[in-house]
Amino acid sequence: LPTPFAQYYKVDDESVLTISRAAAIFLMLMYIQLLVFQLKTHAHVFEEEGEGSEHTKEVSHDDGEANGATPAAAESGAVPDEDDEAASISLNVAMLGLLISTLLVTFFSEFLVDSIDGYCDQSGVSRTFVGLIILPIVGNAVEHITAISVAMKDKMDLAMGVAVGSCTQISLFVVPLTVLVGWMVDRPMNLNFPHFEIILYILSVFTVSVCLATPRSNWLEGSLLITTYCMIAVGFWFEKVITLAPESTDGTGEL
Repeated sequence: LPTPFAQYYKVDDESVLTISRAAAIFLMLMYIQLLVFQLKTHAHVFEEEGEGSEHTKEVSHDDGEANGATPAAAESGAVPDEDDEAASISLNVAMLGLLISTLLVTFFSEFLVDSIDGYCDQSGVSRTFVGLIILPIVGNAVEHITAISVAMKDKMDLAMGVAVGSCTQISLFVVPLTVLVGWMVDRPMNLNFPHFEIILYILSVFTVSVCLATPRSNWLEGSLLITTYCMIAVGFWFEKVITLAPESTDGTGEL
């Protein structure tokens, strides 16, 4: 939001910071509304979508017996789902493991962040390329594997939920939270991104919309998406971002 104002109307840095903080508040409100929509008011919509995929696994009485289903299953007209898996650990153990993993990631992230400047200076790779290409690939490796695994099992709803849901969480929660936390600790963080990044962000939204508009996919769409990603990576490799002086505390901090 503040980028066109900062470019065309020459508003000062304090105004850009104020616009960024207001936009961050609205983005957080949008994220909260999304959670309420998915988990409370329209939870049945997502449950019906999940049940809809199970309808393809129902068979007639004769087909059920031919496929080796039990008489009771054949009588009901459904075959047991081979993908159903029983929980191997309890909820408390899962929550404890998630908490420990989060703490470990937080601890080691400090070392990762501290090493970025030295790596960029020695290798000549731009910080933008490291932050937008390398780190997401490494940091989201498990997420990528999960999305591919469930997609290979023909669970595209879950695969798209993993892929698109993560982007939504970053855009509507993590980025505005960073701005608001910086506001609380008196460290100026704004949303005045470079124009190149803003254009790519808008194009990515349209690309996702086009891909989700059709219920089916093929190898050509996947190949084109990967090729587009490589083209974006080339652009970020050569992008030069102006580094502000460390002593600058007049509200010109970059996110």
